[in-house]
Amino acid sequence: MEYQDSATAIWDEISDEEVQSMLDQILGDQSFSFTEYISQLLQGKSPVSVQEMGQEIWSGLLHNLQQQRSFYLYLILIVLIGAVLSNFSKLLQGKQVAETAFYGVYLLLFSIFATAFTQITTMAEQTLVQLLDFVKVLAPAYFISMTFSQGAGVTSAYYEFTLVMVTVVDLILIRMMLPAVNLYFLLQLVNQLSEEEMFTKMAELIRDLVKLAMKTIFGIMMGINVIQGLIVPVASQVERSALVKVSTAIPGVGNTIGSVTSAVLCAGKLVKNAVGVAGVIAVFLICAIPLLRLLVYRVCYQLIAAVIQPVSDGRVIRCFGAMTESVRLLVQIVAMGAMLFILSIVVASSMT
Repeated sequence: MEYQDSATAIWDEISDEEVQSMLDQILGDQSFSFTEYISQLLQGKSPVSVQEMGQEIWSGLLHNLQQQRSFYLYLILIVLIGAVLSNFSKLLQGKQVAETAFYGVYLLLFSIFATAFTQITTMAEQTLVQLLDFVKVLAPAYFISMTFSQGAGVTSAYYEFTLVMVTVVDLILIRMMLPAVNLYFLLQLVNQLSEEEMFTKMAELIRDLVKLAMKTIFGIMMGINVIQGLIVPVASQVERSALVKVSTAIPGVGNTIGSVTSAVLCAGKLVKNAVGVAGVIAVFLICAIPLLRLLVYRVCYQLIAAVIQPVSDGRVIRCFGAMTESVRLLVQIVAMGAMLFILSIVVASSMT
């Protein structure tokens, strides 16, 4: 069809080398061809293979479980040994020896928990940084394709909003919320050094502030995005309608020019939507495996706590609870960062 040929010509004029290079760098062996994906979309094909995508995610998840299996077994073994030492010391020597045995085991667990959570936080931070790097190279290709169908005015408005969103994710999610979750986790660990809880309220305050900040940011960003999508494209639509009408009014060649103009506008819209769909799939692939790994971490720590609770000290169980809650906050932060960009692309594509 004519508009498909025009769409292919438009896409050939848009450079995607940086986008593909960034995908290869982030995804490695699991990367997919951004250009081929869009070319198939422009031809009316559906290149999404849910089965292959699910297999890649599942294989990555199994690989992570195999790597962490020995760590979880050692963690259970240390907790059980600590429980045995603490209970026997309490029976034979009294409370003071039992407390000494508990602190010895707890300091070992403290170092293990701190190291493990540092690695988990680093993975969450790297995921958000990679997401921002990809969006920075995707935005020029996406908004150039939007220019062909919407004009420079609408494109500049959406591009400025995307830059604001990148700044918000970098400044608030990465530089403020991730350190806040680290502080919450450390306060919860330190809080178990004594039988009296000294930092419970401080930790709960930090946790509640992180949750409130995430809800507020997500609501504000999506609200602005929807309002902008309802208002900004209207002027562009009026300009396009006027352009087509003026073109068709030219004597002799008006109908030809009008049909060509309509074909170019439709082709630009097709390219824009194809780039948007490919961008959404890429964002999903970047964040899917890290999010699943975070969820597996949370489930494993929760399962270990459930298994050892009958024989372990209550303070150790609360440490596992702190780890579970902290990982849950990390899941929410990474998921919110991904959803901000996915929903923004969806709203921009649908509203324009």
